[in-house]
Amino acid sequence: MAEENSKRAKKLDKNIEEAVVTISCADGTQGTMSFDFNSLPEDIKTKFGPFGMSHKLGDAAAGKSGPEAEEAIQKVWEGLMNGDWSVKAPAGPRVSVKTLAEKVNALDPASQEQAKALLTSLGVKIPGFND
Repeated sequence: MAEENSKRAKKLDKNIEEAVVTISCADGTQGTMSFDFNSLPEDIKTKFGPFGMSHKLGDAAAGKSGPEAEEAIQKVWEGLMNGDWSVKAPAGPRVSVKTLAEKVNALDPASQEQAKALLTSLGVKIPGFND
């Protein structure tokens, strides 16, 4: 499977300044559209709070499950309660290529070959192993 280096093109450009949201559509014809939160009816504003909170907390759990998702949600909630909008959920565990290479090199020769073959089949690039 070929590795894709390019990112998908952005379809929307969004910006929030105070209570005004501006949105431009990449292939649109209207240009930048502006939406003022304060111009909404009160009942709609009231519904946006819980709706936005649901999305913010739900986004914290994206790609996670069980206790890991719960921990991420709690971390974001605690940040919000402390006035920190930009708090991020804890990142999942990561293994560096260097650490992976060290672990493979510590195996016996037969296991090294199996590990290298498996990593290569998964598309994991490790300099000196599968280049």
